[in-house]
Order: sequence, then C-alpha cells, then structure tokens
Amino acid sequence: MNLTGAGPDTFDVISRGHIEYLQKYVGINANSNVLEIGCGIGRDAIPLTEILSEESGGRYLGVDIIGRSIKWCRDNIAARHHNFKFVHFDVKDQLHNDNGTMATSGIVIPLENNSVDKIILWSVFTHMFKSDIVHYLNEFRRVLKKDGVVFFSCFVVNDEILSSINTSAPTPYALRFATKYGRGCWINDPVHPAGAVAYDGQALHRFAERAGFKISRYIPGNWSGLRPNAPTTGQDGIILTAAPVRAQFGRLLRNFGIYNALT
Repeated sequence: MNLTGAGPDTFDVISRGHIEYLQKYVGINANSNVLEIGCGIGRDAIPLTEILSEESGGRYLGVDIIGRSIKWCRDNIAARHHNFKFVHFDVKDQLHNDNGTMATSGIVIPLENNSVDKIILWSVFTHMFKSDIVHYLNEFRRVLKKDGVVFFSCFVVNDEILSSINTSAPTPYALRFATKYGRGCWINDPVHPAGAVAYDGQALHRFAERAGFKISRYIPGNWSGLRPNAPTTGQDGIILTAAPVRAQFGRLLRNFGIYNALT
C-alpha cells in the first residue's frame, strides 16, 4: 500500500473516490473491456471486480512496471477473477524501477486492435515526458475501439497557475513547477525531473493530435488551490476520444510537411 504513494490509511477512501469519479466521467459497465496503466496493487481493480462481469464479457488488463505489485495482483485478484489479467513491463524508471531492463518505447500492449472500451491512467503521465507519453497514446489508439475513451490524470498549468504557486504559499503537494523543461513542460525538482511533471494545454493537445485523439473534456482539480469548486482536490483529468477523420488527415499532412501549403 505504501507503493501507491498514499499508504494504507487512505487506500480505501481513494479507491472508492476513483470509482465514483470514473463512473461519473467515463462510465464503466458490466461488459466493458478496461485497460489500466499503472495499476499498482489493484486500487481500482479490486472494486472493478464488482462491476466487470465475466458472464457479460467484461474484462480488465492491468499493467505496471513494479514486478511485486503485479505478482500480488495475480495471486490475489486474477486467481479469483478469471476475467482480470495483469502484465509486468520491466521498464527502467528513476522513481519506481531503477533497475529496469527496457524502455517505455518497447512496450506493446498485449491486446488486439480495436478491442478496448476504456483506458485509465491515474498519475502516470505526471511522471513522463513527451516521447513516452506519445508512445503510449499511439498504443492506445491501436487497441481502443472507435467509440472508446481514454482517461488520465495529470498536472495542467497556465500562466495564472504558475504565477500563483510560485508567489504564494505552497500547494498542498508543495509543487512549484518553477523549472521549464522543454516546450510546454515544467518540472518540480531538477534533481529528479520525473518526480512531478506538468504540461500546458497546448502541449497536451499536440500529444493527443499526434496519436489521432482529441481532448473531449478537461476536468479541473484543485491541486493548485485556484479552483475551490473543482470535483477533486487532486490532479486534473483529461478525457480523450478519437479525432474526426479530417483532423487525422490533417495530422498526416503536417507530418509530411505539406500542410501549410494546402491551408
């Protein structure tokens, strides 16, 4: 439970909050096919066993880079619920798996094309940079059904937020994001860059567009202290859906460097 970042005292509370949030903004049914990246020790998987029905065709795949977390999930969740599976990718990561043997770019999600209804990532892209995020998004586009949904939480910043958190009292998470780390990207700790990463909206739109997605909804969190009426005090939420065919065609043209000549 300590590996979740919040410890045992809040495990159940956060677990229930996650499911309520997902049901409100994403919607998970008995027959949904769900992929979760960064599943940990099953904080979402455990309550999802009461929602996803094997008889109705509901399935779940959890992915994580911490081997002992996946082993625990296999022994304690998958052993009891045969429609739940867990996969370990031994990715090298500064914070969570320093002795890993592979890069994120080597991940191929073991699911068929166009087979997934919902993809979930809680606080995963908050520790990643552009190339790894885009790699994941390209994999999501491959496995997601045409009407599927991707949800991820992250830190979204703008000039107002950056100014506020650097001139007023620290946020509840002591986040400043005072160091620029590339286009549209800020980090909290130069010594451990992946410890907490924030992006502006334009960067997130670019990442989504490159993989053929559009941002369908932005759900603000109040981690910065500027949004007291936000539905959560935690990170911001982003929902992605497939971009229209025309937008995807425009992306391809831009990739070939001829878009500007045609518009």
